[in-house]
Amino acid sequence: MSNVVAVNESVRVAFEQAMEAGRVVYFSAPCGFGKTATIDCVLAGWRVLRLDASDPAFELPADAGDGTWDVLVIDHIPDMLDDELQGLCALIRSLPEKRFVLESRSAVPGEMLSFQYAGLLTPIGTHDLMLDRQATAKVFEAYGVEPTTVELSNILAVSHGYPLGINILARRMAEGAPWRPETADLVRREIFSYYDEAVFRQFDKPTRRMLMKLAPFNEVEVELVVMVTGDNAAGEMLSRVLRKTSMFIQDRLGRYRFWPIFKSFLEWELYQCHSAEQVRDIFDRGGIYYELHEDYGNALACYSKSGNHRKISELLERNAELHPGAAHYSELERYYLELPDAEILASPALMQAMSMLCAIKTDYEGSERWYRALRDYGMALKRSDVARKEVRSRLAWLDIALPQRPVEALAETIPAVVKLMMNHDVELTPFSVTSNLPSIMNGGKDFSEWSRRDDVLYATLKRPVEVLLGRDGVGLPDAAVAESKFEKGEDVMTRLLSLMSRLTEIRRSGTPDIEFAVVGLLIRAQVAAGRPGDAREALASIKESFSERGLVRFGPTIAAMECRLALHVDDDATVEAWLAAEAPRDPLNVHVMKRYLYLTKAMAELATGDPRAALLTLAPLGRYVEQCHRHLDGISLSLLAAIAHRRLDDPAWRDDVARALDEACPYRFVRPVAQFGTAVLPLLDACGWDRDGKFLKRLVAAAREQAAYYPDFLEPRRDVVAPLSGAELQVLRLLCADKSNAEICAVLDIQLATVKTHVSKIFRKLGVNRRTEAKTKALKLHLV
Repeated sequence: MSNVVAVNESVRVAFEQAMEAGRVVYFSAPCGFGKTATIDCVLAGWRVLRLDASDPAFELPADAGDGTWDVLVIDHIPDMLDDELQGLCALIRSLPEKRFVLESRSAVPGEMLSFQYAGLLTPIGTHDLMLDRQATAKVFEAYGVEPTTVELSNILAVSHGYPLGINILARRMAEGAPWRPETADLVRREIFSYYDEAVFRQFDKPTRRMLMKLAPFNEVEVELVVMVTGDNAAGEMLSRVLRKTSMFIQDRLGRYRFWPIFKSFLEWELYQCHSAEQVRDIFDRGGIYYELHEDYGNALACYSKSGNHRKISELLERNAELHPGAAHYSELERYYLELPDAEILASPALMQAMSMLCAIKTDYEGSERWYRALRDYGMALKRSDVARKEVRSRLAWLDIALPQRPVEALAETIPAVVKLMMNHDVELTPFSVTSNLPSIMNGGKDFSEWSRRDDVLYATLKRPVEVLLGRDGVGLPDAAVAESKFEKGEDVMTRLLSLMSRLTEIRRSGTPDIEFAVVGLLIRAQVAAGRPGDAREALASIKESFSERGLVRFGPTIAAMECRLALHVDDDATVEAWLAAEAPRDPLNVHVMKRYLYLTKAMAELATGDPRAALLTLAPLGRYVEQCHRHLDGISLSLLAAIAHRRLDDPAWRDDVARALDEACPYRFVRPVAQFGTAVLPLLDACGWDRDGKFLKRLVAAAREQAAYYPDFLEPRRDVVAPLSGAELQVLRLLCADKSNAEICAVLDIQLATVKTHVSKIFRKLGVNRRTEAKTKALKLHLV
């Protein structure tokens, strides 16, 4: 049986609109996406002239001919010569009444981009042709197979809607193979065999060798290609491949990645055709490339796969010397933890790294143990030993940077350390001031204590901080004092305008961390002023800028910021997508570097009506907040817990609110409380907190302002008519597991009539009419 053609409704609609409003439709996707079959399907009823550019006799029609065709379809566009492409463009211009459908495995050629920019050419690409749930179900139906709802979800998750894979799987299941992981492996092997014949063998041997050697790498650029292959002509081969196929996806200028299943195929070919020693050499070459670019994460991954332990140890020590900031440690955490103690104890840089890494993991005893080990190492050295200066420098760095060290002492520590630096007694390695977060006040450390007298400290510590932090100090004091004023509810627009005028200087002479903190403060101020659209534009701008500059370490935080903005404007789709794909998953192994993400996740869970999940997300952060004196995080933690407890009718919410207000009051922090607007306002009105009535009035007024801007912020979506009872939830879980009414009777040991009553009530409360709709709604509302 030949492959079944199923076309997404979205593709059919896009094609029809293009044929009405445009002139050209350009289908571009790797092999196996059914481009030809899809074109035949959507062109049913049209008069078509089909040509193949790979045919030696290929020739464009001179004109409209005898009127026998309305649509010209040309396959294998990359095989067209330059003059033929120019001729095609001229033909399109000269025949406005005709339509053109072009088929290719590569992107739109440069000669035709003008049509796309003018709105005359509609591209239909890889993602458009991936089958959606409805189209996938039609394929299985055509093969006489009816997978269950759960099986269909699993099939889509594994196949990503790849038409060839879905057809092969449907055929195998029609032949009697059950759906299970082993079946998916057989499908993958069949796809690989097809690729080997239809794609891979079409390249010459040098190109095939190059592609296999690139398979292990997630991102490819010409310099990496030359380094890994050892062939200076490899860049030209890569250019030819890019022109001939869409197996590569361009992420940004000059950087590409393989289409995932083709990458898997090439890796399979690599291990089929190369010895273990040859594969290790490929990874070693990749490690050298990344090492030269100071991309230690990828370099270590390569050296780990090549088994080069000497290079792993060397790189970890160098990373600890050059990038001791907490963010850099967390990225390489697993490699540090695999080092033997004896190796760490022989290196001051590694002892410093381990002390900070343990602190990040909330292992404060371990952090202090490595701190003492470093101190003891230095005490055992002779006074004349130059290593004593290194140890002294690293201890001074830890005294400032360790999160468990109280910030109050820094007002004295910083000037003292700067004096030692001026006397050349210590040399400090860089700090991670913000820990990749959009804040200085609540970044690497919590500077709430400094906020009490921010103007005085700004005047006395501005210069010492700039000297101590070097590049990280550029713009930091001004950003920090602006943020301090903002947290206290003051108008900081004048300060922000001054900071924004310094962004170019910060980019040139400072660090992306401070730039991120400045823009983060701008975004928060715009949200607080009721301008979420402006905030979204600012966030989109820095996201694009950081992407172009390869600053991927900020990506998770930026995604969480997008989720928070979506919560303010009731963009449920963005919130649910973030929860499903990017929210932290393991509540038993909390990483404090991701605390912004955990707090965002709890907010999203409250908005989607799951206060119990929010409490579970928040619980592991309590020890960190207390141990490391995180006042700002503590306020957010307590208030989010209060909102969750209130929705669960748990009187503990009063203690939560009191804890938050007790935390905020000494620092006069208004924004950390008021930011929760509608969700926190009734709690403030009813909490009975009487420590400072004037301060409470300020909080209520500020929260009311936010509630007026964002009346539904963190409010659970009212998609359920009434709460489900415990028995109804039990039935719903079984219904979502595709159990029949009879099977539900057997599991719960209840009568069929009772099950039917529960199902009827569930349908009414969810506002649905069918079991499939009930499952979809239950998943959306996180009821199961």
